[in-house]
Amino acid sequence: MMRRMRAGGAPGPGRRALLAGVLTSPVLLAGCGIRLEEDAPPVPLVPTREPLPGEDALTALTRACAELADRAEAVPGADAGALVPVHRRQHTVLRTTLVRLGVPVEVVDGAPSPATVTPSPSASPSAGATPGAKAARTALGEVEGDAALGVRGFTDIAEELGDTVLSLHAQRFAAAVLLTGSGPDVTGGPVTSGIVGQLAGRTEGARYFLQVVAARSSGRARTRATTTLSALDQILSEQVSEGSAPPGSLGVPLPFEVETAADATRLARRALGELRGAYGPRLGALREEHGADGWAATTRWLGAVEAECHRWGLTLQPFPGLT
Repeated sequence: MMRRMRAGGAPGPGRRALLAGVLTSPVLLAGCGIRLEEDAPPVPLVPTREPLPGEDALTALTRACAELADRAEAVPGADAGALVPVHRRQHTVLRTTLVRLGVPVEVVDGAPSPATVTPSPSASPSAGATPGAKAARTALGEVEGDAALGVRGFTDIAEELGDTVLSLHAQRFAAAVLLTGSGPDVTGGPVTSGIVGQLAGRTEGARYFLQVVAARSSGRARTRATTTLSALDQILSEQVSEGSAPPGSLGVPLPFEVETAADATRLARRALGELRGAYGPRLGALREEHGADGWAATTRWLGAVEAECHRWGLTLQPFPGLT
């Protein structure tokens, strides 16, 4: 390669030498604000992102919603089928919210998990070992129940996501009840406060209306009403503190005449739907006043109410009490 000649015939420095000089010049590097030491701090123009509180748990929960939707889609039965749009909606809401809060899409979506790549045995049985529909339902219900048990792991997440995530875990509890016949053992200490007393009053009111439904029903409808009454009794026993009782409901006028089986069903749906809706405005207070015990108790109570709502034909909600 020929070098460029200086005046007087002496060759000038080559192009590589010029580049080397530019890149190693301490004056130029200092002017650009760049340091070459290994322990140099991050470049000021490249901001670092502070993860959301509980970000790992939230992104895992988001992916789990999509996986549960895929699994439920492969399980026979109306109850499992009703869970598919529920879990799809949960995934959409959580994913959109996390991205809006600044979590990169690739972090939210993560790497495909084995559950996403390889269908579960109940969702895609192997040849010669096809489980029955009941076994598939039970397996899905156990997964839902296990998910509900994890509610205590979300008590320190970003505040604005608290109600959404708590309500979602109540839905998981309800799904376990519908698919297996019983809810998971989401344990927690007693919670007693003014806000719990308010809920006890609402539970007692719904219980009174279901007593009317049971009294004016027969056959399978009466059995269904008795089942719902047992669930409400369990909730009420936890909500009522020792030595106190919720406001009595005797004498409360019915919202309409209940003379036929259709009227009874309508009353049950109205009472349970209103009870479910009563939780939404109180979720924040329950979390704030009672911490992890409040999270656990609300998962049990709202989850049980959501299950009874569906038992009477109301549509399952992705976020019970909030939608």
